[in-house]
Order: sequence, then structure tokens, then C-alpha cells
Amino acid sequence: MDRSSADSYVYAKACGMYSRSYVGPRARKLFEAKRLQDLWSLLYNEEPPLVPEGLLALLLERKSEEQMVQDYITLLSAYDTPDPLSLSFLSLYDYNNLKSASAQAALGKPERPFMIDTSPFSLFDTDAWPDIGAMTQASPVSWYNRVPSGDDQIDWETKLDHEYYHTLWKSFSSLGKKDRQSVEDLVTDEIILQNIVWALRLKVYYQKSPEEIFPQLACYDEQAPVSDVLCQAAMEAASKPIDDWNAWAGWKYSWLCNHHDEGVPWTIDPRWAQLSADRYLFKKALSKFHQAPFTVGVLVSFFKIKQLEEQMIRVAAEGLRLGATDSQMNDFMGDGRDA
Repeated sequence: MDRSSADSYVYAKACGMYSRSYVGPRARKLFEAKRLQDLWSLLYNEEPPLVPEGLLALLLERKSEEQMVQDYITLLSAYDTPDPLSLSFLSLYDYNNLKSASAQAALGKPERPFMIDTSPFSLFDTDAWPDIGAMTQASPVSWYNRVPSGDDQIDWETKLDHEYYHTLWKSFSSLGKKDRQSVEDLVTDEIILQNIVWALRLKVYYQKSPEEIFPQLACYDEQAPVSDVLCQAAMEAASKPIDDWNAWAGWKYSWLCNHHDEGVPWTIDPRWAQLSADRYLFKKALSKFHQAPFTVGVLVSFFKIKQLEEQMIRVAAEGLRLGATDSQMNDFMGDGRDA
């Protein structure tokens, strides 16, 4: 169908899917389940498989991920030629598939790893596993042609992440004015925040210096002012001492920092920053979904909203598996139900 008709169809279809998603007030239902079996029946309206609880939680999380991707592909498929930005977001799952395939091959395990089906938009030939080179040979990352050695692993995964965000930005930049305006802050904030988190991980976990971190940032090699916009905040984070709260307190992105109690030793926590960044992006997607109908903004917001649902399901499943208290579950649910 033509672009105008496809836009109308996708917006209507996405609205229906959104209304049935377990985000906003509906997220509460996930946390009302008392057993993993109840959660499975709620989500899939079918009897859960008869497997141990640990495996059931894993299967439940995988099934939710598969459903999310298939819903998104249903929307993409309404277009004769989907826009490049929406396809770029989907490629996140392709790159995760490659990382899983490579990790499994590195262990020498004969079992095929769990990989999300992104066809007909797949970047890789997943049927070629465990031959990593054959999987990637026709892809934008054909250089990833073997299982990386231990020394190469972090660098190669970083290059994959760089490819993802470079493609995201390039795809965004290729859109028409109306579509760009509908997604600009979501795309920009996504890259800025992920750069900050990545800088913190390298600084805290790997004791990297600022000079070592800067080139590892996504879009660092873009020309100014793009590189400044997308990397400056992460460069600032990389240059701050990790154990001095006062150095972070007045920073523009101080809301990413974990709590500080006066007189108590403190260190910046990358995990807290990641969770805070995710919450921010999810809330923004929830607020923007209806703001720009009949634009690429619908698909991008929908993608982020379904990622939120996926996270809520994962939290609910893990909470049941680990026996988390109602108070602990509510701490997570509160952010998932904000609309």
C-alpha cells in the first residue's frame, strides 16, 4: 500500500497493540500474579509448559521478546519499503543474536543458541551458525568473521555497538523533516545516555582513562557538531572522579547517579545509571506515542514502549522466581505504569 495508507494502518494497529500492552496502569496485572504459571497464562492465554521454575522464567522472558519483535515486524511489513530508522532499531536484535551466536560458538557447545527471528529483515544468515563468517558475510559487519579471542572480545562488541548507533544516526539523518522532528529527541537522547552509561562502565569496571574512553563512544568519529552533541556528556562523565559526589552533584545528568548519603562512602554505579536512563527513555516514548501520528515517530515510540513491556515482564518473572517481596516488586512497577 502507499505510504499514506500504510501510515494510517500502522497508527491504528499500533494503538490497538499499545492498549493491550502491559505498560502504564496495565503493568500492575503482571505483578498481581502469584506464580510463574499464572503469569504465563495471563500473557499467553495458554497452559504453561511443565518445566522447572527456573526454566519457565527463562522461557517466559524469551517468548515475550519474540512476541515483541513479531509485533514490531507486523507493523514494519505494512510498508512496501520500511523507513531506514525503524529498520535500524530492529537491528538491535540482530546484533544481540550475533553476540549470542559468537558466545555459544566460543564455548564449543553444539546446541544452537537462542536467537530472535527478525526475518524478513534479518541482517545475518542465522541458519549458517556455528560458522560466524558465513552468518555475517553479506552484512554491514562482515569484518566480524570469526569468534573473537578473549583479547578482542570487548573491542569487537564495542565495534558492533558503534555500528548500531552509527546506523541509527545515519538513518535518522536521512529522514524527511516531519519524520525527523517526530523522533529527534528520542534518538538523540538514546545515544547520549547510552554513551554516558558506556563511559561509566569502562571507567568503573575496566579502570579506563578518559583518553582511552573517548574513542570508544558511539558517534565519536562523526563530524562536529554531531559528535559534540552526542558525546560531550559522556566525555564529561569519563573525566569525573568516580568516588566524589560533589563532582557529580551539579552536573546536567546528575539524575543518572545513585543516591548519596552524607558522610557515607559513595561510588558512581553504572547499573543505576543504565536503569535510570532506560526509565527516562521509556517515559518519553509513552508521552510521545500519540504526539506525531502518521510519522516514523509512531514506530520508534512503539519500539521503546514494547521494550518497556519486555522489561516489566522480565522483572515480574524474576521477582516470582526469586521470591521478591511486594515492596521490591512495586519499586520496579511504579516506573512501568507511568503514562
